[in-house]
Amino acid sequence: MLPKMKEENKRPVGRPTLEATKVSTTIRLSPDVIKAFRASGNGWQTRIDLALKEWLTQNNLA
Repeated sequence: MLPKMKEENKRPVGRPTLEATKVSTTIRLSPDVIKAFRASGNGWQTRIDLALKEWLTQNNLA
């Protein structure tokens, strides 16, 4: 049997909260775009996010 821990010794369970979390969404992209990003390996969704962020910095939508 494990000894009981004092309340002040307990640590939060799970990942630490991030300051800027991402939003889960659904987006339709061309098959060739998906194929190219997936072929680049793990992290392909992050690279799509970075490509879109770069596009936003270069284009004024207002």
